[in-house]
Amino acid sequence: MTTNRPLRVFLCHSSADKPAVRELYQKLRAEPWIQPWLDEINLLPGQEWDLEIEQAIEATDIIIVCLSNNSITKRGYVQKEIKIALDYSDLRPEGEVFIIPIRLEDCKPPKRLSKWQYADYFEGQRDEALKRLLSSLEKCGESLGTVNFDKPNKVKDINNAVVIPEEPKQNRDDVQTQWIAQQENKLKNVKNFDFPKNKDDHHTALASEVVSSASSGGVKFLVSKLQWGKNDFGYSLHAEPTSYSFSGMQSPDFLSYLGFRKESCQFVSTRICYTTWVDSSFDVSKFAADFGDAFANFDNASNLFRDCGYFLDQPEGLAYFGYSSEGRIGRSKSPYGGDGHNANSVRKMKQSEDEDFFYQLSWIERANSKGWVIHCKIKNSSHQELPPVLKFLDFNAFSECPLFDFEKCFWMFIEYQTRNSDVFEGNAEYAHRCYDSHAKKFSTAARKLIQANNLMSEFGFHFLKS
Repeated sequence: MTTNRPLRVFLCHSSADKPAVRELYQKLRAEPWIQPWLDEINLLPGQEWDLEIEQAIEATDIIIVCLSNNSITKRGYVQKEIKIALDYSDLRPEGEVFIIPIRLEDCKPPKRLSKWQYADYFEGQRDEALKRLLSSLEKCGESLGTVNFDKPNKVKDINNAVVIPEEPKQNRDDVQTQWIAQQENKLKNVKNFDFPKNKDDHHTALASEVVSSASSGGVKFLVSKLQWGKNDFGYSLHAEPTSYSFSGMQSPDFLSYLGFRKESCQFVSTRICYTTWVDSSFDVSKFAADFGDAFANFDNASNLFRDCGYFLDQPEGLAYFGYSSEGRIGRSKSPYGGDGHNANSVRKMKQSEDEDFFYQLSWIERANSKGWVIHCKIKNSSHQELPPVLKFLDFNAFSECPLFDFEKCFWMFIEYQTRNSDVFEGNAEYAHRCYDSHAKKFSTAARKLIQANNLMSEFGFHFLKS
């Protein structure tokens, strides 16, 4: 499927090669179908360097690794960028992410990049080299389904105002009917709210009017009153996302987690909204303010969890703004057929703790798989808000963990991987880095997630399930 969005290209390079890389960036930027990323252009003062670069690599389609004798022989951040790129390429399906090594001068590419065919971008031959590179990028873009060179883009981004053409309403099916029933039960349990008779349509009525509106967290909210008869009416909440970031959680993702449904809409300027039913007493101003705070906590928690190896799915991503809607899949979701404890060989490696959890890292080997298991034990069993967080992260439960004196633990498996490289052999550093982040960041992330859920619970919306 073609998404008609710019191809995201990350330029990995050594600082000593800045002049040649700047030139390449400007030439790529001149192509309307390419969105290049260069640290000195895209990083802002005060931003966390490591985090922003890792997020950019995570969100990119193609990574161009600029090679020179300097970048190959000098150990520095370019080596770290290459390793991050290889880590994320392992997380994506075969053929979904492209790495293109280009030589800025005559040099031998390192073994860890031997899987990919390199291209030359030598001084004095760059015009011809650029044509070949653009041809390769076009093929990659077509293969990824991000660009269509025969059709104009449907989405125009003008001064951050995104204009999206109206889409026809989809036929309602069993999935929508089930979702409506879930929303009905959810709001009834919270506010004893009776849904309108025409509860399958948030927009069409004999008479309708916008009764209130407010904005926060990059989303404009409005409440409309729909009336089908003298005593037959209802109120629907419409959310119109108005801004997005290059990477990370987006407001449409959070709206989806809260149970909002994406529909064509005549009440918002983009003609597409995320909507749900509310009651006549719904305070949209307070909801908008709390939504902004909740989304900030949710996004912050997502970044902290990612450092621990847990990548929250993005059900919407940037699709609302015309970009790819592919969700993220974390290394923590590696397949494993066992229970995380019984195996041919199990070895305890590390232990740590924070305010809310005890942690253990073990090495486990079975007949067909091996890797690391991160074990978590809740310190205070009366803390009822923590188990839903672990469930939300897709942790597995084990009732009698020997690492915690045969008490219950929650665990996640990270599969061991090799790359046949003497420099970056396997993913051991990644696994240990994720585990070590738990004692520093996991509890904070969990509490921010709980806070986001509690802010929304007052209005009948939940994403954490007990």
